[in-house]
Amino acid sequence: MKSKMRRKLKALGAVFFLAIMVGVIGLLGLVRIRPISISKLSEPKIVMSDILNEKILDLNKPVVDLSGWQPPNEIDYNTLSQHIIGAIIRVNGSYGQADNSANKHGEDTAYRTHIKQLQERGIPVAVYAFVTGKTEAEMKKQAKDFYQRASVYHPTYYWLDVEVTNMKNMNEGIEAFRSELQKQGAKNIGIYAQDWFLKANQINVDKFDAIWIAAYGRNTGVWDASPETSLGYGVQQYTDKGSLPGYNGNLDLNMVLNQESYNKLFKNKK
Repeated sequence: MKSKMRRKLKALGAVFFLAIMVGVIGLLGLVRIRPISISKLSEPKIVMSDILNEKILDLNKPVVDLSGWQPPNEIDYNTLSQHIIGAIIRVNGSYGQADNSANKHGEDTAYRTHIKQLQERGIPVAVYAFVTGKTEAEMKKQAKDFYQRASVYHPTYYWLDVEVTNMKNMNEGIEAFRSELQKQGAKNIGIYAQDWFLKANQINVDKFDAIWIAAYGRNTGVWDASPETSLGYGVQQYTDKGSLPGYNGNLDLNMVLNQESYNKLFKNKK
């Protein structure tokens, strides 16, 4: 009698278990389980800089200038953005032959990423073009390329990086670039150079809206000397051996002269 009872109980238990499993399977069929996106898990959180909310700026923090020579995959933009008050990004590099930082058409390989990543974090961004034209026609072509590439990002300033003597009359060449850039629609146009270079090439800066002067002092990685110039500059590049958290290599660092200059150069987006 007990043996028959045990067999009945086991049979009932098996039926009950089977009914539960069928119910669970049916329930799972009604509920869609959404897989977790691996890409979403791997996306870094954007850490905003509060630089634009500061009424009194810490001018001891530098402005960094970046190009394709600083690969984006080597930069922690969240960290870097907490240690700068602005950035100037190269858009045009050398024309004619590709290198690791620009293609043969002079387009910098990293400017899009640098600008996007920094602007997303609240950092004001200006742009610059390394000027290499050997004729007025080439100067105008480079100016058009510069504006077409950069204008979509609404930079605060457009800078001409003038370091190479590649025309007999450099003043006419630089003016051809500047006037064409203005014709394209750029409103804030500045020139970057060393004081001696401007004098040696007799480049007139009167038509530029601002001057970015290069003067390294002892080039120790920190600011240690003001430029020896009579020009009314607003920002000084003081080293190419700078170091900041967020990037392990050397950086070009710049110091803004005062709050008025900062407002003009980085809070005047066009």
